[in-house]
Amino acid sequence: MKKINLDLLRKLSLLLLIGVFFGESYGRLVPSGVDDRNTRQIRKASAFIGEKRPHLSLKERERLAVLIENAALDLKLPNRRNGKSWDKLGFLLGVIQTESRFHTKAKSHKGALGLMQVMPDTAKWLAEKEGISFKSAKELYEPELNLHLGVLYLNYLIERTDSIEAALLSYNAGLGGYKRFGGIPSYSKSILQYYEEFQSFTWVETRIESRLAGLYEF
Repeated sequence: MKKINLDLLRKLSLLLLIGVFFGESYGRLVPSGVDDRNTRQIRKASAFIGEKRPHLSLKERERLAVLIENAALDLKLPNRRNGKSWDKLGFLLGVIQTESRFHTKAKSHKGALGLMQVMPDTAKWLAEKEGISFKSAKELYEPELNLHLGVLYLNYLIERTDSIEAALLSYNAGLGGYKRFGGIPSYSKSILQYYEEFQSFTWVETRIESRLAGLYEF
């Protein structure tokens, strides 16, 4: 009997396990709770986040993309000057990239925290106003709560200003600050620039990435 090549046997076993792994994952390519029609947008957002923060794992990118997409649904954006609707996901991605560069633990020198750089006092006021549980500033490092409060605050400002640009400048400087000195124009320009970048963003998704992403349940 010929001697068995153990090296070859190990490789064949590994290939068999990979085949079983992907076979079992077939049909579960969409994270739990995500509608099929939104999947491509989430994949696009994940790739966009990965370009901005390449050290994030695929799982981390996918999780952020799903949370941001869900939060974006609550944005109350008026139509643009050309009458077209905003891409809410792209808009929120632009805000987050400008505010924190997708760092969930970001902290500004003024004390703003998390993805959307929410001030603890603003968070406390919004939480009391909307009946949301909020016990500590550290909770703003939790992406889901941070996004929820950040979107609520944006909606509040949109209702009290006469344009998206004014609402964004107020988000950065505070409503009182905006009314006093007008805010920093480069801030809103940055968000709109990233918004347009996301609209034209293209990426090549590998087959392995597509399959692995579907194994994560959030």
